[in-house]
Amino acid sequence: MPRRPERGKAGTAAPARAAPARARSAAEAGRVAGAVDPAAAAPDLAALAALLDREAPLRPAPLCPEVRVFRGRGLVAVWEAAERLAGGPLPAPFGAYPWPAGAALARVVLDDPDRVRNRRVLDLGTGGGLAALAAARAGAAEVVANDIDPWALATARLAAARQRLALTTLQADLTAQDATGRELEAYDVVLCADLYYERRTAPRLRALLERARRAGAEVLVADAGRTYFDPAGLVLLAEYDVAVPADLEGVDRRVARVYRLA
Repeated sequence: MPRRPERGKAGTAAPARAAPARARSAAEAGRVAGAVDPAAAAPDLAALAALLDREAPLRPAPLCPEVRVFRGRGLVAVWEAAERLAGGPLPAPFGAYPWPAGAALARVVLDDPDRVRNRRVLDLGTGGGLAALAAARAGAAEVVANDIDPWALATARLAAARQRLALTTLQADLTAQDATGRELEAYDVVLCADLYYERRTAPRLRALLERARRAGAEVLVADAGRTYFDPAGLVLLAEYDVAVPADLEGVDRRVARVYRLA
């Protein structure tokens, strides 16, 4: 999936590596500067858990106190700790944050659990797993959390385990040109939040969502004002004002909207 920027949720690419850039809005200036290596090794889960407990404790998610996610105290601190653990440079640890559109999408799922109850759910670009965790909490029969970033997927697995929620992870870029889309037929619901950061990946992401819809899935899409999001053909379901970390977003709040693909 496209990486979270401007996030690495297959998330979009990591922020620029220069120290001054780390202090700017990662969401608007960073996630396109670098890429998550799909072949990168996943971290040791026990070591990652200890890191997250120090730098990004498990706390109730924005808008969704029913679900807990890892929430970074500060981007630079989490990033540097992750690089020490890895023993080398890494993309920014965007999985250690709940993103505003993911929070909005999770809220819609929790408020209307029949959308996912006893159904098979795919969360594209899951990041730290907020929307996927909400689907599991709401009674989905199966939840697959997809991302290209092994660190994000490990973070989502840890959050699920601590809440005794069932989650399967899938490390793959489902928007890649060699992806057949046949996998989409396995899902009843496809979730997608905060992924429209790059001009080159936005059309591929939209094509993937439309294939899922044609395959019979209900497709729910959420966005918080990202540059390349296009609401054409989408039906607005809900809108939320969400508090966000200024070191990621460059602002204190964002409006997140949730849509259904018609």
